[in-house]
Amino acid sequence: MNEPFHSVPADKNLRDSEEQAQLVAASLSSEEMRRHLHELQVRQIELEMQNAGLAELEKRNNEFKSSRDRYAQLYEQAPVSYFSLARDGVITRVNVAASGLLQRDKDQLLGRRFEQFIAPQALASFRRFLDAICSSGTRQVLEARLFDDVLGGGIVRIEANFDVDSASVRMLVTDLGDESARESALGRAFVILDTIREGVLVTDSDNRIISVNRAFTAITGYQAEEAIGRDPSFLGGGTHAPPFYATMWRSLHQNGSWYGELVNRRKNGERFVESLSITPMRNQDGAISHFVGVFSDITERKLAEADLRELHRELDQRVIDRTAELLRANQHLQMEVQQRERAQEALRDAERFFHATIDSLTDRVLVLDQAGTLVHANQACLAFVGHTPRPLQYLEFCETDPRWKRSAGRELAAGIRSVIAGTADTFALEYEFATRSGPRWSQARVSRFLGEGPLRVVVAHTDITERKLMDGALRQSHAQLRQLALHMETAKEDERKRISRDIHDELGQNLLALRIDISMLSARTESSHPRLHRKVGAVLSNVDTTIKSVRGIMNELRPMALDLGLQAAIEWQVGDFRKRSGVACRLLIRDEALFSAIGSQVEIVLFRIVQEALSNVMRHAQASQVEIELSSDACAVYAAISDNGIGITPQQQRKKQCFGLIGIAERVTTLGGHFEVGVPASGAGCRLFLQIPLPGAGRPGA
Repeated sequence: MNEPFHSVPADKNLRDSEEQAQLVAASLSSEEMRRHLHELQVRQIELEMQNAGLAELEKRNNEFKSSRDRYAQLYEQAPVSYFSLARDGVITRVNVAASGLLQRDKDQLLGRRFEQFIAPQALASFRRFLDAICSSGTRQVLEARLFDDVLGGGIVRIEANFDVDSASVRMLVTDLGDESARESALGRAFVILDTIREGVLVTDSDNRIISVNRAFTAITGYQAEEAIGRDPSFLGGGTHAPPFYATMWRSLHQNGSWYGELVNRRKNGERFVESLSITPMRNQDGAISHFVGVFSDITERKLAEADLRELHRELDQRVIDRTAELLRANQHLQMEVQQRERAQEALRDAERFFHATIDSLTDRVLVLDQAGTLVHANQACLAFVGHTPRPLQYLEFCETDPRWKRSAGRELAAGIRSVIAGTADTFALEYEFATRSGPRWSQARVSRFLGEGPLRVVVAHTDITERKLMDGALRQSHAQLRQLALHMETAKEDERKRISRDIHDELGQNLLALRIDISMLSARTESSHPRLHRKVGAVLSNVDTTIKSVRGIMNELRPMALDLGLQAAIEWQVGDFRKRSGVACRLLIRDEALFSAIGSQVEIVLFRIVQEALSNVMRHAQASQVEIELSSDACAVYAAISDNGIGITPQQQRKKQCFGLIGIAERVTTLGGHFEVGVPASGAGCRLFLQIPLPGAGRPGA
């Protein structure tokens, strides 16, 4: 009785089914095995649902037993006297308070008629009272006197109703003895009410609360002083419609009690579900004097029941869905087997096609596993290395074979390991390898094989020997072109120097002699031939203009200030720029000793770069200020030319017409230097920066 549900037989049946399945598995075909597996899965789902239902029923049974035990404890320990009588008035059950009231042990009371304790003058009333209860089933109240040996013949109040299920009369007997006894009993009753977990509220005949216990405050949150004097409907807060309460009051008056569930609100506004029992209390004339309500918070139980219903619904749906899935799976299983066989055949064809494809490539292709062991190599790779296929640890080959030049094999092995470990997606390396026909250059590209299955790494080697030879020839050609450009610049400067000297020596002297003769002629004709004197003056002015033009041409070809040194030439160039453009130009020399370390070739280059830069500023920059800064260290000479003009964009730098910048860059590159175009620290304008290594010094760091 205590254990009505047992899951052992179901588990045993499941084990027997599994053993039988193992015994017949060897003799079943694949189709029968799949059908048998489906049946086992369905049975397993059914057993799981049965176990879940059994567990829930067992939980409910335990809750019922706990509720029954709590009710029995409340019945036995109640401060009022409870009696249960058969139809003939025989006592069938009493509690502790009832035994104390009649001053008899339970064994002495059970089986005896209750009327044996009623005084003779009250027997007739009691018998009519008992008949009325059994015939009508409605609640009845009676005050009767007991025998003198019971409570000294005191008067008791009997409230009784008829229990249809047990066909017995349930009576509540209250001693109406002296005032002190009543107060003592009442005090005990209030102590009990304050200690029980159910909330209790008592209202008067007008349904106004006159008393509540502590559990009422714990459940609702309202203190006693907040509830007394108010109608209990304030707890509802409009959660039930008026017809609900009308039905409740109609049941109270017709049946003598009401039991049901309500949704009320706590003081903090939170809703809760309560199980409520209302019983009216009547006075001696039968009129209702009080209503007693006993309730308990069943919110958690209601939530659990809702969850249980949802769980049952989900379980039913899961069984339906699972069964449908299994049916579909059985329908598609054979198709999937056929598709798998076709896929395997296609995979074998793809592998053959893959091997044939990579064998036809001129590049050397290898496939490695996660350990770096060779899985496949095409024919070009085997022909290059010069051995037949065999299991090979490729990483060990890269690290130990002496044909790798300049430790390229160890570098390639490290790159392959990084790709295998996932720290790099790809790796590329150009290396030199010794072959029978001589050293060959190759480029290795390492990448992961992106597909299902175990990790594979593909290493592709491309022969770049011809490209390397072309690159070397191209570099040599570039070097020769730079040497030619340097020679042409040198020859151009020498020619300019020669032409400038010839102009100075020949044309300059002739012009100077001519000017002297014309000046003498002008002096002689000043007083004697006025008209001739004016003609001579015009000729003299033309000669002076010609001399200035010749001097400008000489300075353009080669400034005479260069013969005084680079510093003097640049200072002359800055002064000439200020005079011609009107732009403020500042020359900043960090260390004048740098000019002593510069050779004549570098002097010419620096002067021409400053000359070209100032010419660009005057023509394009629209600047109001220019700064030239020269400095040096043990390795190189540095020059920075900055302006605050409109600047130059990268797109403008890449234009084919930027011959000035192209010429500056080519001059610097020819001397092994570095040139860049940027923006000054102020953020506006243009800044040209260059560094030229000094003779005998290493290349300076950028």
